[in-house]
Amino acid sequence: MADMNHEMSANGFMPHGYCFLWQPGVLWLHVLSDLAIAIAYFGIPLALIYFIRKRRDLPFQRVFVLFGAFILLCGCTHLLSIWVLWHPNYIFEGWVKAATAVVSIATLVMVIRLMPQLLTLPSPAQLREVNTKLESMYRLSEENSRAVIDNVLDGVITIDEHDRIRSFNAACEDMFGYQASEVIGRPISLLMPDPTYSEHDRYVSEYLPIDAGAREVQGVRKDGTTFAADLSVSAFEVDGKRHYSGIIRDITKAKQAEAARQKLLKRLTDSNTELERFAYVASHDMQEPLRMVLNFSQIIAHDYADKLDDDGREYLKIIGDSAGRMRDMVQDLLEYARLDRESARYGQVDLRVELAHVLENLRNLTKESQAVITYDPLPVICGNGVQLMRLMQNLIANAIKYQKPRRLPVVHVGCEDDGDYWRISVCDNGMGIEDAFIDQIFEPFRRLHSWEGIQGSGLGLSVCRKIVESHGGRIWAVSEPDTGSTFFFTIPKNPKSE
Repeated sequence: MADMNHEMSANGFMPHGYCFLWQPGVLWLHVLSDLAIAIAYFGIPLALIYFIRKRRDLPFQRVFVLFGAFILLCGCTHLLSIWVLWHPNYIFEGWVKAATAVVSIATLVMVIRLMPQLLTLPSPAQLREVNTKLESMYRLSEENSRAVIDNVLDGVITIDEHDRIRSFNAACEDMFGYQASEVIGRPISLLMPDPTYSEHDRYVSEYLPIDAGAREVQGVRKDGTTFAADLSVSAFEVDGKRHYSGIIRDITKAKQAEAARQKLLKRLTDSNTELERFAYVASHDMQEPLRMVLNFSQIIAHDYADKLDDDGREYLKIIGDSAGRMRDMVQDLLEYARLDRESARYGQVDLRVELAHVLENLRNLTKESQAVITYDPLPVICGNGVQLMRLMQNLIANAIKYQKPRRLPVVHVGCEDDGDYWRISVCDNGMGIEDAFIDQIFEPFRRLHSWEGIQGSGLGLSVCRKIVESHGGRIWAVSEPDTGSTFFFTIPKNPKSE
């Protein structure tokens, strides 16, 4: 009692216990109640702090902080209520209550300001409804995705990081003969015989990160038979774990078709070789009887001219001319058949040198026709010199021969850089060609003029096309009737790869 009086006399206030007449029952009822409330008020902010730290994704973080501070201060006021039962520090208690009031009002203001947003938060029932809709949409999306995957023509397989099969679409079922339920969870080696599986394992670990292209593998069906397949593998992650998806296509029919194509190509090649050999031998062997016909027709015309009448001499002339035409055709045919035999002999060819040879060979024709021939600088290329000379000679000779009467031939040999090719052109001022016949002039024995008008076997442009194509280029023409024609051909800059 003396201590209490001393405390009261010290600051002019009396302890709050005087209000309870220091009755132990009432006193301890308030002490224990305030203590329990304070403990709860201190525990709630700790729980809020833990909650906020675990759920940083939640909105309205400041509300939780202010609410925690408000509850913490309320706990302090209850502890002071116990303290002032014996110690009348009412001024300090008032400041604590004032701070509690400020935090409380700030919390109230913030709650009022955020109320419109808080009211928009979905209720648990709404969340359940939305979750149900999302689950339904997910199932529908999954079903649609599965329907798409199951209806693609190629097989689609996914495996996990342990090489266990996780998905197996309908195309795979048809391809391998297994139902999806029979292979899900089983190792991928079930579908790949050795050594394909070992190669697949090495491919996944070594090459997949840098090369996701298709490769040919062997697959094994449920009945044990194997088949050829194209396989493309790509990696992806699910929940931090590496998975692999594979797109597989049965190429058995494609391989069979390719084998059949190669077999047919070989037959055609063999047949073409036989035809070329026959043409070469036939044309070679035909020259001797033609030479005999031509020689004896000339002997008869010389030795028996006085014994023949005009009709006889005319008929004999026709025989000689026909034999000469046949001789020229046989020689051109022999040349045409010889091209493939010469195609393997390739080397550096200076087209300027070959053009000089052409002009020398055509000296008489050029002199008779008074043709003017000009040319651009020509490159050095890789090819067959004899064939390229023949190519330019045929084109220039045609440019000189196919002229309208009394028109002097003007021929220009041009050259342009066309990227990976040289584009050579032979331009003339001759008769020109109708558009309807442009594509036909490169066919063997195709002539647009009579023998009497312009002599020739009809193989010259066919020989040109074969030479150009054997060098990896192409040949074409543009023309305007009565104005002239330009023949173009391309030759690769790089050496021809055999």
